[in-house]
Amino acid sequence: MSESLLARIKAHLPAEVPNPPVSEESVHKACSQLGFRMPKLLEDCYLQIGNGGFGPGYGLIGLEGGHASDFGSLVSTFEQLKSDQEQEGNAWPEGMLPFNEWGCNTFSCVDCNDGGASVYTFEDFELSETVYDLPTFFELWLSGADVLAHTQAKSSRLAKITNPFTGKQAIVRVKGD
Repeated sequence: MSESLLARIKAHLPAEVPNPPVSEESVHKACSQLGFRMPKLLEDCYLQIGNGGFGPGYGLIGLEGGHASDFGSLVSTFEQLKSDQEQEGNAWPEGMLPFNEWGCNTFSCVDCNDGGASVYTFEDFELSETVYDLPTFFELWLSGADVLAHTQAKSSRLAKITNPFTGKQAIVRVKGD
């Protein structure tokens, strides 16, 4: 599936991507700096498609010399978010890699320690697990779906409440623990 997904991503992009693919050495260097391996699909995107700048929002964050987020390269962005969370007294989860930028300090992150490559959204200094994995992240983008609209937390549920101001019934989404 990964090869056909990579081929469809390539076909979705202009003939010439602004940031050409990187070498295996560049991927290994980034993984060494991060302290963990990224999912194979993400590595293959850098090796076979380009060094970031494609995908939803502001696109995949590139490795050194590629498409930069507001915080720089993939490694710099990881280090900045981890440092910011620690300064706030929060621990950044091991292997949680911000790989796609949306702007306004919002990122899609992939759990590199999870064999399923679960995707999380980092927004308002909070990580929320989404209902999809890395391949589905790309599938949603390729289908033209609003990827951020599909970030409903797995643990959320619907509840019926009475609006205290209007007295009318309403259905709301409640985040679980």
